[in-house]
Amino acid sequence: MLLSSKPVNYFHGGTMRISELADSTGVSVATIKYYVREGLLSPGRKLSERLADYDDQHVRRLRLLRVLRDVGAVPVGALKALVDATQDRSASVHDMFGKACDALRTETTVPETSDIHLRELADQIVDRAGWTKVRPDAPERDHLAGIISVILDSGLPTDPEGAATYLPLVDALATYELDQIDATQDREAMMEQMVVGQVVLGEFLLCLRRLAHEHHSALRFAERR
Repeated sequence: MLLSSKPVNYFHGGTMRISELADSTGVSVATIKYYVREGLLSPGRKLSERLADYDDQHVRRLRLLRVLRDVGAVPVGALKALVDATQDRSASVHDMFGKACDALRTETTVPETSDIHLRELADQIVDRAGWTKVRPDAPERDHLAGIISVILDSGLPTDPEGAATYLPLVDALATYELDQIDATQDREAMMEQMVVGQVVLGEFLLCLRRLAHEHHSALRFAERR
């Protein structure tokens, strides 16, 4: 397997002061304090009025937050939603993942659309894929409808039959990625795997796709003037 979505075992035991936590994670002391104030990171264990220590759970959370901010440009509001989803013990792991997917939706230039026909096209694509467990009100359905609107304006084909070419590939990819999540872990560790897979491996796949386009473009069009 070329890449694994399993988290790296970077825990080293013991406790550390905030300066050591910053050195260990590459996150500044000021940012750590900000995350604590915003509820994204639990406070350290109080040693005195102005002194606290931190442990490996803080290291894990900070490294996850750093990936989300640096690679995924995930806004603070979305980070809060991810933390809340992890801590909601009444929700199933599946529901937790659903909330995480919604939270990870970044700002997009794709316009919203109220066109019922476009939403029906989006729903047809989901149905054609056999994704019967997708929520009827999942935000990505509306996002897909907006993307279809942009494609229509560009003159490219948008019918469900054309989209069907991609569906088996996407379905196999999603199945593979979910299979990599170790279900014996605690909720936070599973959330970490899922989120890192969404953000980092998503960028990895986009990068590979662009490289593949360059290769096949050269094969097909290099001699054309």
